[in-house]
Amino acid sequence: MLLDSLSASLTARGHDVVAATVTAEAALDAVGTHDPDVCLLDYCYPEGTCDVVLRRMTELHPRTRVVVLSATLEPHVVAAVLGAGATGFVSKSRTIQDICEAMDRAVQGHVTVDPQLLRQAFAAPVSKGPLWSARFLTEREWDVLRCITRGLTTKQIASELGIRHATARTHVQHLLSKLGVHSRLEAAALISAHGDTETWPQRLRG
Repeated sequence: MLLDSLSASLTARGHDVVAATVTAEAALDAVGTHDPDVCLLDYCYPEGTCDVVLRRMTELHPRTRVVVLSATLEPHVVAAVLGAGATGFVSKSRTIQDICEAMDRAVQGHVTVDPQLLRQAFAAPVSKGPLWSARFLTEREWDVLRCITRGLTTKQIASELGIRHATARTHVQHLLSKLGVHSRLEAAALISAHGDTETWPQRLRG
């Protein structure tokens, strides 16, 4: 029933639903076959959680954005799925409209997670170190962080990366939440104090 409802809602909003599956493995096969813009993946299946399939999906098909749908709202679950490459995390208690909007935002490159849940998910244990949560930044958020360490304003970041001002602001907000800081100055100070040449992804070093 949920599959039928989601398919009908997405179709009514002009989306092309290329596949609807009932197992995580079937979803992985469907993504490989159809190369969709976005995949809505349930977190729990009768055979277990989607963690392994999710990681394989994002590694094998990086173009496809993955939004995880879950009845479990534990922060460690959110951290795990985002760490495995998911772009979004949506509660099953949300409306179909909310789910569709989350998928749309994911296609646009936005991380779609409730801000409070995102902050809880990336509250790093002391033992993990101050840059523990940096591993969960998206490629675009690394680009934005590089700009922040250079002292660029949000307007300048948007111009530098060729994106809209509102999009740049959203990326800034998401990376601040993931790093557990409250301002761009704090983010820059965190990288300055604890980062090194190994901290940055290969393509952003130098």
